[in-house]
Amino acid sequence: MPASRPRYFSPIYRNLRAIEPTDYHRLIREYEKEEGAIGRLDTREHFELTVIYVDALFETGAYRKHLLMVDQVLYLSFSENLRRVDGEEVFERMLFRKAASCFRLYDLQTAEHVLREMLRINPENESARQFLEKTLYKKQVAAHQLMRATAVLCFLTAALAIFIELIVVRNFYPMYLSTFVWARSFLFFMGLASLVVGELYTRHRAFAETKNFREAQRLRKRNNENQT
Repeated sequence: MPASRPRYFSPIYRNLRAIEPTDYHRLIREYEKEEGAIGRLDTREHFELTVIYVDALFETGAYRKHLLMVDQVLYLSFSENLRRVDGEEVFERMLFRKAASCFRLYDLQTAEHVLREMLRINPENESARQFLEKTLYKKQVAAHQLMRATAVLCFLTAALAIFIELIVVRNFYPMYLSTFVWARSFLFFMGLASLVVGELYTRHRAFAETKNFREAQRLRKRNNENQT
């Protein structure tokens, strides 16, 4: 039986693939210089080179440009069933990095949406679960601001109480000294408690929401499998 014919690689593909994989800036320059020609390559070569380019954008911190290009890779991966490059799964990695770019640009709403989609696809994706929890924690801006404002108010009031204690109470009203000591200690403790309790609350809320969502996706997936 004759051997199958080896796959042909175009000169543009060979040249870009010959670049050191970690030489991200050169990969970006060469891809952008040949972008028109790359778009005319066969689907497989176009896909693989675009994956390399999109990864290079992410690695160099070009997050806005990365977001402009990553959807093209996701579309090709899904529509053409191109799931692996160099033996590595592409679709979930691209989704994860899309969420990471959104997170770093503080587009937390989109990051959350992408991560939820990842867990709908694969509820056992631990990286997506951890990242969703982190994103939900980061989204609680109002709660964080309230905690910090309460703590600052308590600390400032405690500092004012110490000032009054040192300047006024100790010199003119020593009979109230114990009351002032108790009051400013209480205020300082309340400030610390506001920070600690608030931090624990927001982290628990993010953890619980992520856990509940993943459990719901696990249940949905089991029900779908039982129906088929």
